[in-house]
Amino acid sequence: MIGSSNMSISRFGLTVSLVVYLSFLFAEYLRPGFVSNAMNVHVLWIAIIGFGAYDLAVESRSTSEERKSRLAFFWPAIVGILLALIVWHLGAFFGDMRLFFALAVGILPCILLKGS
Repeated sequence: MIGSSNMSISRFGLTVSLVVYLSFLFAEYLRPGFVSNAMNVHVLWIAIIGFGAYDLAVESRSTSEERKSRLAFFWPAIVGILLALIVWHLGAFFGDMRLFFALAVGILPCILLKGS
């Protein structure tokens, strides 16, 4: 049902942007040239950073405990995405397992820094 969720529009935009970005990267991995012939996938980072920054700025009016929990997830997620992109870019020698290795490295900071 529309409107039944407590998710803000900025959070929804951020989630959709991340899902579309990861889906396009996966499609490009499965079929090289499938997405890159039409557009540069990394242009979606403009939307991801924009929605993320807006979400942090607008939602900063929330309680300090909610904000701390949001920031505690945000920074490990950014570090994880950057590490995953680095592993993806430099991990050609992993062959077909490069995607799974990059995903594992990307998720690792979120798992390790969860309690911080």
